[in-house]
Amino acid sequence: MIPLDSLRRSLLACLALYLLGAFPARAASTAWIGDDRAAVRLVTATDAVSPGSPVEAALEFRFGDGWHGAWRSPGDAGLAPVFDWSGSDGLALESIAWPAPRRLAVGDLQTFVYESGVVLPLRFARRGDGAASLRLRLVHAVCGEICVPYRATLALTLPAAADRPSAESGLIGAARERLPGPPAAAGLSIVRQAREGPPHDRRLVLQVTSERQAFLAPDLFVEGAKGAVTAPPTVALSDGGHAARLALKLPPDAADTDLRVTLVDGPRSAEFTVPSMAGIGWGEWLAILATALLGGLVLNVMPCVLPVLSLKAFTLTRAAGADQRSVRAELLATAAGIVTSFLAIALVLIALKASGASVGWGIQFQTPWFLGGMALLTALFAASLFEWVTIGLPRPLAALGSVRGAGRLSEAFLTGAFATLLATPCSAPFVGSAVGFALPRGSADILMVFAALGLGMALPFALLALRPGWTRLLPRPGPWMIWLRRGFGLLLLGTAAWLMTVFAEVAGIPRAMGLAGLLAFLLGWLALSRRARVPDRHRSLVAAALVLALVPVTVWPSGVETAPADRMAGGPWRAFAPEAIPALVAEGKVVVVDVTASWCLTCRINDVTTLDRAENRARLSAPDVVAMRADWTQPDPAILAFLRRFGRFGIPLVAVYGPGSPRGEALPDLLTPATMRAAIVRAERESQTKITTELSP
Repeated sequence: MIPLDSLRRSLLACLALYLLGAFPARAASTAWIGDDRAAVRLVTATDAVSPGSPVEAALEFRFGDGWHGAWRSPGDAGLAPVFDWSGSDGLALESIAWPAPRRLAVGDLQTFVYESGVVLPLRFARRGDGAASLRLRLVHAVCGEICVPYRATLALTLPAAADRPSAESGLIGAARERLPGPPAAAGLSIVRQAREGPPHDRRLVLQVTSERQAFLAPDLFVEGAKGAVTAPPTVALSDGGHAARLALKLPPDAADTDLRVTLVDGPRSAEFTVPSMAGIGWGEWLAILATALLGGLVLNVMPCVLPVLSLKAFTLTRAAGADQRSVRAELLATAAGIVTSFLAIALVLIALKASGASVGWGIQFQTPWFLGGMALLTALFAASLFEWVTIGLPRPLAALGSVRGAGRLSEAFLTGAFATLLATPCSAPFVGSAVGFALPRGSADILMVFAALGLGMALPFALLALRPGWTRLLPRPGPWMIWLRRGFGLLLLGTAAWLMTVFAEVAGIPRAMGLAGLLAFLLGWLALSRRARVPDRHRSLVAAALVLALVPVTVWPSGVETAPADRMAGGPWRAFAPEAIPALVAEGKVVVVDVTASWCLTCRINDVTTLDRAENRARLSAPDVVAMRADWTQPDPAILAFLRRFGRFGIPLVAVYGPGSPRGEALPDLLTPATMRAAIVRAERESQTKITTELSP
């Protein structure tokens, strides 16, 4: 006979198994890792993943009595959490959200902390269709009278199925509701925001009103490009506590940069951006415009302009020996084409900004229609140098010129415009600073800076126009110019071939083969019809038909995603993973990030002169160095965001991180082996001292 107690236990076990099968567990979370001072766990809002659906998750920290953790910008002491998600599969981190912190003053030190605990909401993008896994290597610290560093590895596996809310979805939703949002959502209105005082003693001044309730104890947490501003604000309340004036002294490195501001008043908080140099004066404006002018001038000798040097050289060579009036007019037409092209680029960038798109310098080389159009124009310019076709402005525009030889003027104007478009895939010294200032600002600022860039690039032609006699120093025209013209035509055909290789990477090989075939047919028709003396009207009609046939190849989407070229094969480079950099630096490693693209000729020069040299490749392959390469051939918001960390909107960019340079050091556009070696040495220095300082209370 079965004892009654055993029978009861068996029945309860069967019932438990039945209930577990009928109502499967929906919780998706790791165990708590830590101790009574600090512990952390990873949770997700769903217990499965489905194709194309993002995954909401969170990191939940809890702290013991008398202990606290750090905000994303810890202030004068502490260590912000460092995340490494590189071990995850099928999911890619999109964002980490941070609740508003509390200010904690310890003597003269100002720290921004979380007490008791905090939930950091996370969002992951889905990659692939199968099961997914999250794996986090976390480095964080908890502080009380001393700071104690912690390391934790958290892992979750989510099966592929219809996603359902987990038991932690409410926790994550509540955490998102507490995040700082726009000022209006918190019942606040920013009446005025300005920077006051000279650059060495500048203050941020905010005037804020609150209609629904009076202010309790408003505080500001301000972050610049190089970290948080730790000084507390001075606060003056008025209008019965419904208006507040907050003033904060800015350090020199944050005086004229974009500022990320978190305004906290009791349980409510708001987050917004104060644009860079909001109160710029005339002296600073003149400095920016001078920088843009110098940048445009330097652009003439950058490797990016190599494809168009033939056009410039032929323009100057052809001017030798002509009468001064014709020389002046042709040089000024070339300068006008350059400035007009820069203004056209500025207008396009303004329109893209207004539509909400991300903008940057050289982004036109990421679009198939631009690459295809430039390949076509390059081929047509080559054909004009072979005298197969004559390029000019439309007749109504050409008729506006009263100078004899208007056809040569129109060709000079188009040469300037074309040279500018081909010379803008890469940044140059001073160009990056000017563009980085202009693009975050308004339309008028963008137009003024780009006009200065155009004037700088056109300056050599303008100076020659003032002194046309200088062109007589060039060799006199003669039969040799026919061969020179044909040689320049071959150089332009080489440029067209280079553009086709970039087009193949951006748009795919099938479309590139179609474009190459049509271009070859167009050039063949122009050459044969010229030799056969086909009437110009017939030649123009056929050429126009062929150009129209190129439109669908360059404009219509192919419907096939193109994979970027593998630039990591056979070298020290690994894929770009910006979220892993802080953890690698915390381990004492040096991280070198190279942002490049197939259309960036300056990047290729840097490869040959520095990055691909044997001694540098050996150093980048060392165990204490991690080399990452970011390919910007195609648009990538993560890479653009990385560029903006350094105030850049164009490439090349090589940044070096390490214990001695935890925020990264951007190297010059043109690299040298000595520059690279010195940056790595600086990044390696004083690693133990720096870590000890950051963990000090």
